[in-house]
This record gives sequence, C-alpha cells and structure tokens, in this order.
Amino acid sequence: MRKSFFFFLLVLAILNLSACAPRLQASEPACVLDMEVRVSIDVTNVSPRVVFDQLARELNCTIHVSPLLWKPVTLHIKDATVPGVLGLVVSQIDGKYIQNGNRLSIEPLTIFDRLQARYLEKVNKDMAERARIIQTRLPEGMRFTDVPLSNVLEEISQASGLEFKSWEEEGDRKVTLDLSGMTVEEAIKAVLTEVDGEGAVWIKLSYGTNNYGQYWPWGYPPTGGPSYGSPALFER
Repeated sequence: MRKSFFFFLLVLAILNLSACAPRLQASEPACVLDMEVRVSIDVTNVSPRVVFDQLARELNCTIHVSPLLWKPVTLHIKDATVPGVLGLVVSQIDGKYIQNGNRLSIEPLTIFDRLQARYLEKVNKDMAERARIIQTRLPEGMRFTDVPLSNVLEEISQASGLEFKSWEEEGDRKVTLDLSGMTVEEAIKAVLTEVDGEGAVWIKLSYGTNNYGQYWPWGYPPTGGPSYGSPALFER
C-alpha cells in the first residue's frame, strides 16, 4: 500500500511539471533572432549580465546566460554585428555562445573546448611558421642535372627545415635546374613545372605522427589544371 502511494505521488509530480512546461515556454516572448543587427556598447568592468541584457534589448530576444559566468566585461565598440560583440564578450569571460534557431545561450567553456582551443592555437602557429619558411631563400649552389625529383625535394627539405615528398608516382622524374637563391616556394614551382607534375607535393606537418598535407604552390586546381591563386595546404 505504501509503495502504491509513493508511486501515485511520483506520477502526480511528473504531471504537474509537464503542465507547467508550456506555461514556462509561453512566458518567454517569441522572437526572430537577427544576428546581422548592428549595435554599439560602451561599458567598463561590468557584470556579463549587463552586456547581455543590453544586447537582448537590441535583439528583442531573450539571451540565456549561465550563472557560472561572472568575470567583469569591458567593451567599447560601435556599429558591430552581434557575432562580433558576442565573440569579444565570451573571450573575456571564458565562455562560448550557442545559437540554436532563435535561441541564444551563453555557456562556460568545457574542458574539451579548452583542449580544442589549445590544439587550434598550435596548428595556427605551425602554419604561420611554415608560411614564413616557404618564403625564405635557398642557399647558392643548389644545382641539379638529371636528378630524380625525390632527391631534389630531399635537398630542399634539408636546406629549409621543412620535409617535402614527391606527389604520388612522380619521385623518379628527372630534374635539371639551378635553384640557387630561389625561395622555397619558387623552387617547388620550378621543379613541378620541370617534371610536368600534378602541381603538388606532400609536406610534413609538425603535429601528429607521420602526418602529411598536400602543398599546392599555385593554389588548389579546381578543374585539374594549374590555378594561379594563393598557395594551398590540405591535410590528409
């Protein structure tokens, strides 16, 4: 009998919560979240709630903010987009914003968010360093006569500190060139033109184990032919 009574109370509580849910949802005003709205905010050392309340008024929408976010915010911006404002604010409070349709929530960063941010920071630094090295010049005396492409790329690798490998089955194609004083990028272009290659080489990435990316010095060829845009690098 006692078990039945407690079961009845449990069912009654669930029914009450279910009945309250629509009323709670109805109390929140419906809105159409326009992230292209431009706003100006000028605050110094205020609670995050102050900024998000002002932003909510501009959007005419509710912004759900976690109570775990408390670090003060300083913001002096004019005519900025909503994503721009959100990005600046969450970076100060160790948070993130989540847009789900017309619902906008501000939540603290998780441990996984922090690990991903550190990884991306390292990747970006590595890419910037690679871009710098690719524009450095090779030493004088780098001349090749009827030398396999794979050997030429090995010499370029040793001189530059980057590691290049030939694309697919192009390693045995012969190179006769003077690469003295060329930038690494110019040298890669020259050898690929010399061997009539596909337009790319493999480049060793500094993160991961035995991880290589596709380096296209002319940019990725969208139709199979050379594309004379910015150099492109794609991981595999």
